[in-house]
Amino acid sequence: MKKKVLHLITGLGVGGAEMMLLRTLPLLQTTFDNEVCCVMGRGPVGEKIEEKGISVHYLDLGKYNFPIVAWRFVKISKQFKSGLLVTYLIHADIFGRILGRLAGVKKIISSQRGFYVQWKFLKKIDKWTSFLVAKYFVQTSFAKEVLMNELSLSADKFVVIPNAIKLVEYQFNLDVEKKKKELGIPNDNLCIICVSNLKPEKGYEELLEAFESVYSRNKKINLLVVGSGKEMTKYLNQIENYSSGNNIIFLGQRSDVKEILRLGEIFVLATYSEGMSNAILEAMASKLAIITTDIEVNREVIKDNVSGLLIPPRDAKSIEEKIDFLVGNYEKRRELGENAYREVLERFELNKVVDQIKDNYELVLYGR
Repeated sequence: MKKKVLHLITGLGVGGAEMMLLRTLPLLQTTFDNEVCCVMGRGPVGEKIEEKGISVHYLDLGKYNFPIVAWRFVKISKQFKSGLLVTYLIHADIFGRILGRLAGVKKIISSQRGFYVQWKFLKKIDKWTSFLVAKYFVQTSFAKEVLMNELSLSADKFVVIPNAIKLVEYQFNLDVEKKKKELGIPNDNLCIICVSNLKPEKGYEELLEAFESVYSRNKKINLLVVGSGKEMTKYLNQIENYSSGNNIIFLGQRSDVKEILRLGEIFVLATYSEGMSNAILEAMASKLAIITTDIEVNREVIKDNVSGLLIPPRDAKSIEEKIDFLVGNYEKRRELGENAYREVLERFELNKVVDQIKDNYELVLYGR
């Protein structure tokens, strides 16, 4: 009989942790019996998980119903009889490890996603309750070092398991000319892509400034921005008087991101900080030449001048120079894109990462 694993996540909207759960759960089903609990809200990822035949329980935590929600979670845990609870995102981490133990779950894994600077009080609770956790899963070695210090834990409490990409999903035929026409892009224009939520820390201000400068020398380029967020008005105001304004297309949230990436030659993510960027992995799988910031987590994914180009954060001039360089150098774009694809194949391919997860679930469950 397959061991039961209950997964507890804060929400099931579109995000890195949610998408990783969606990718990995169907493959984990071959070895484990999985169910999902969502602490608050609902979202499209939850619907897609249910379409895969995996049960999702919505706890619907609100301002005043914590006792009822806690009772509901304990009841679900006891009925499912899970041998292992895996939690994702800080609220689910704290909620799950305390109530999971009350429900009789003996083994708990905390799958940490980012550093949650804005949740300082919750991080203190994380430290106080870390003895309840069998293992912490982190995405990068940098995250491991940070959390070892923050939580005062030894290295053997952590396992580095990166985000994963299903490469076969990026192997398809696309009528590029037709797709460009659909988006109002001239067929002979070179496309620069950015996929990221519209947040200040994603470096859009510098990217837009850099694109305006590059456009002044080369009119046959477009910048396609995939993502949404509260900063949209700010960035639209920024480009209001740009000569490049008509060549910058804000596409919002899209269901055809893989197709959009196929239109590109260059991918730029000018982020100031990351957990581990799924968007970069998707660009690598699409064989794009990548420009991104020289921060610790990006250095674990991109090798400078081999699988991408690294630049200082908050530096519009460096973005401009690298875009200029790649726009005028087809061979370098092709070289970087091919190297990035090989890197994904070797280190971040979904089946390989799922094998790591399975091995570590069994290690926690059976001590082997």
